[in-house]
Amino acid sequence: MNSEKKVVLGTSETFSIADGISIKSRRENDKWGTYDEDWGFRIHDIPLKFRDNKKYENFVLSKKEESEKKLVLKSKPFNVVIEPTNVCNLQCPLCSTGVGAETRQKGVLDLTNFKNFVDQLSDTILLLSLQNWGEPTLVKELPKMIKYASEKNIFVRLSTNFSIKYDEDYLEELMSSGLGILVIDLDGTTQEIYEKYRKNGNLDTVISNIKKSVNIKKTKNLQYPILQTRMIVMNHNEHQIDDFFKMSKEFNVDEMEISNVQLNPNVAKKWLPKNKKYVYESYLDVERKMNPCHWPWSGFTINWDGGITPCCIIDDQNSDFGNVLKSPISEIWNNEFYVSARSEFSDSKDITKFTICNMCKNDTHNPNLYRIGDTFSITMNPNTKIRNSGNNSKQ
Repeated sequence: MNSEKKVVLGTSETFSIADGISIKSRRENDKWGTYDEDWGFRIHDIPLKFRDNKKYENFVLSKKEESEKKLVLKSKPFNVVIEPTNVCNLQCPLCSTGVGAETRQKGVLDLTNFKNFVDQLSDTILLLSLQNWGEPTLVKELPKMIKYASEKNIFVRLSTNFSIKYDEDYLEELMSSGLGILVIDLDGTTQEIYEKYRKNGNLDTVISNIKKSVNIKKTKNLQYPILQTRMIVMNHNEHQIDDFFKMSKEFNVDEMEISNVQLNPNVAKKWLPKNKKYVYESYLDVERKMNPCHWPWSGFTINWDGGITPCCIIDDQNSDFGNVLKSPISEIWNNEFYVSARSEFSDSKDITKFTICNMCKNDTHNPNLYRIGDTFSITMNPNTKIRNSGNNSKQ
């Protein structure tokens, strides 16, 4: 690993292979602020071409309002997840969709609705992630969604299991859509290990799609998407980390990432790797660190049906803060649910609704939170039904 540049992100390690192409995390001399490693959004991962003055003004205002713990905001969301679908082709055992949880009706986001969501947010979005509780590339109109957002100068991130036999036209349209970064799950270098977590997945199909994508990018001389392979390190695959690096370099992708797994700490610790380097401290029976949550001031998740959840680890329709198909985002952003959620982390208190944020308190690894089976997904419903099992497990 001597020739690659490694960026340590606290909960993951990203290795850059293709130096002139992949995103650099810039820690110094950036007017947008200092490097912030304590949560998922990193401004320095957003290329400068996607950061204009209007977005800068909103970002600065947002950080100021967050530091002051304002309850009603003038700033608008800049970190947004939109779910193309909550249907998936795999049955991953640490995902609420994978375990067949009865949470939200299954469906696919309509292109017209997607455009409506983006139009309300396009002036301030710095990162748009198209993923959530399903496999986004199952959606035929996904490339059109990406193209619509990218033409509005929005940096789009897509995470995929890539275990689908696409026709050539779809893959080419996806790669040429203006997508910013394509994150490809590669949780094993042999089928035997890969399918222990990616149930119903086919490693040969994933590898074929990676090679085709690299070829399309090279042939069309595309700057984007950045192609990143990612391994979630678990007990059964940690011995293949070096093989993962070797295989990824042979594919000639732009970046490789190894990430920590998240799960229900009461019943699923068997998935944790032996190497504690890849385990969150809060799973090691040490005192959990409590920090205010960034999400109530930065963004949210829009589910396929328009329901807004305050972050991306919630799978509970009854915990929605509103619905974009019924109310404008500007109205939802400062409604009673959001004011109550922000109050949890502020000295000023105006809690008129007990939200899932008031329950979670950003103590996301708390064993007392209601979770869905073995998964990390949180809910306010202690009786969520899952496939071939009874109710949701808290303990």
